[in-house]
Amino acid sequence: MARTRTLIVAGAGIGGLVAATTLSRVGYRVVLIERAAKLEEIGAGIQLTPNATRALGQLGVLESLRPYAVEPRELIVADGISGAEIVRGNLREITQRFGSPWWLVSRADLQRTLADAAADAMETEIEIGTELIDFAEHPRGVTIATRKNAIFGEHIGAALIGADGLRSRVRARLHGEPPPRFHRLVAWRALVPAKDLPPQYSEPDVRLWFGPMSHVVHYPVAGGEQINVVAIFTDNWRGEDGASASISTIPNGCDNWTETPRHLLATAKTFRRWALCDRPPLSTWGKGRVSLLGDAAHPMLPFLAQGAASAIEDAISLSRYLRNAEDIPARLRSYEKERARHTDQLQAAAVRTGRAYHARGFARLARNFLLHNMGGRKLIDSHGWIYRHEEKMPAGVRIDAI
Repeated sequence: MARTRTLIVAGAGIGGLVAATTLSRVGYRVVLIERAAKLEEIGAGIQLTPNATRALGQLGVLESLRPYAVEPRELIVADGISGAEIVRGNLREITQRFGSPWWLVSRADLQRTLADAAADAMETEIEIGTELIDFAEHPRGVTIATRKNAIFGEHIGAALIGADGLRSRVRARLHGEPPPRFHRLVAWRALVPAKDLPPQYSEPDVRLWFGPMSHVVHYPVAGGEQINVVAIFTDNWRGEDGASASISTIPNGCDNWTETPRHLLATAKTFRRWALCDRPPLSTWGKGRVSLLGDAAHPMLPFLAQGAASAIEDAISLSRYLRNAEDIPARLRSYEKERARHTDQLQAAAVRTGRAYHARGFARLARNFLLHNMGGRKLIDSHGWIYRHEEKMPAGVRIDAI
């Protein structure tokens, strides 16, 4: 295939893998480069809300992911101090209401499924252990300089898509390198074997515990064999993403919590930590033949469970705009404009939701009262604008299940 039909994607996370698959299916040769020496996901679990599973259905990978997924019965929100239930919502009726299921999976299972789809896609080349050093645009397209095992190389493509995460090198070259916006929040994530916990922890529910300036969420993944645990505290820690941490160093914000979340955290013993950051929305994501995708374009706080979903939606939208594209820069700007309308709203809503989760004092009491009186159905419906959102693959494109 001619070089002009080659696209380069930097970053083989969830968004980059989906982009490689979708762009291959609309006729491009894709070179996917990844800095890490192997493809692995060091996160824990992930909630795939209906818009996310709908997008994965567009890729034809749902059936491959199904054996590892848990479909939850209910969302149960409780007070972390008293243990009193605040509100619960029925998640088993999600498919009927929003047209696609709500699944709980481990990030490792999701990434493996997407990596298999990318590897099976026609005209896709995946280079791991390869670092993007620089890039330059020219009349023939974009040339990127790479380094792998101290050996320098280059690739030429019709466009470069930066899917390289929160600290994107592509974004930095386009827009400078201001630091991410730290929200003084730190996420502690762990996977606990279900066999190490009493049976009630394995029930197929999403349980959320609110505390002052903190919260804990847990649910089963990996077909129910593991329990995903996420505890988010107000904290000034700024270390390496995914750094290991012992239970002995966890903040004391849960010391006076009710037994269930305390026991869960104690059983986990070892966690990985992330300082939670985002970035203000960009006026335009890319320039010329270079654009961004996922966290590189619109990193967001995790309170709506939309980071991975929005990256998958970006990739599908990108493939629609680049199919049969003659003027690639113009198509990239159209893609960015369409997606930014939605992702700007998601970023802002995630910040608001985080503030509500971590309310204290009178605001905490008011939040609990409002949620209780709203009820579970209205609570879920308040996010209907997210769950009904759909990005469609171009008409006539074959969707092959792996």
